[in-house]
Amino acid sequence: MHKLIFLNDKIVKDTEGLLSTLDRGFLYGDGLFETLSAYDKKPFRLEDHVTRLSNSAQYFDIPFCYTSQQIRQIIEQLLTENNLKDAYIRMTLSRGLGVDGLISTGTGTPTFVIHTKPLAAYPAALYKTGVSLITSHILRSTTCPLSCHKTLNFLTNYLIKREATEKGAHDALILNTDNHIAECAVSNIFVVEKNTVITPSLKANVLPGITRKIILELCKENGIYALEELFGVERILGANEVFITNSLMEIMPVLKIDGHAIGKLIPGTITRLLHDKYKALITSFTPTY
Repeated sequence: MHKLIFLNDKIVKDTEGLLSTLDRGFLYGDGLFETLSAYDKKPFRLEDHVTRLSNSAQYFDIPFCYTSQQIRQIIEQLLTENNLKDAYIRMTLSRGLGVDGLISTGTGTPTFVIHTKPLAAYPAALYKTGVSLITSHILRSTTCPLSCHKTLNFLTNYLIKREATEKGAHDALILNTDNHIAECAVSNIFVVEKNTVITPSLKANVLPGITRKIILELCKENGIYALEELFGVERILGANEVFITNSLMEIMPVLKIDGHAIGKLIPGTITRLLHDKYKALITSFTPTY
């Protein structure tokens, strides 16, 4: 059965969603993407994702003219027609066609795609046992601007994730060239020291994750002291709790890093509290139009 996707102002069958071989997303990885979840046919924190996509598009001079309301209507139509309730949603934007050379004074015609599929939840057992991480040998530049945008240039993340997989770990910690923890290949990271939640500062050159933002909001709302700081591996290994986040995984406790056990309880008290608050947020949120 064919699924429907959105491609450049039209909803079409996925088999009819044709892209040019000269599309710059294909030729250069010249583009951006966002992934998010829909629960009960409602895209969660869509406005945040569209804002991040729009801000990055502006930074890279990629034309993008859709509003959150327009995209919400498109997604809701796709979910209805594809008979999806809880869903994975991906928005992909490339510079598209019509630009000659790496840099051009002309304006190209961007390519914008939205596709949806059933939300494949992480195994429930992992949220009780936690996952393992390793420290990647690939360092993150502190000055390369790509790291704080969700670009189609994802091969470094692929290599880091592959390194983790080959060592039997779920993900890998990325250190930057100043020896500070940045994030993981596909997730932001948090540590808990006593009752304080700490996550790497954006100055470490990390992606400003949407779930990361929600965690900081939940901490504020629930009287949990939260900090954004620069710190190294030693601090994370000594933490009471560690958890990682992204829009599909939500909040995942970490059991061990490089073979070192984290804390005494998995999931930790603060991790469990934030996980429960996040789930409550999902069930209670009402889209804004």
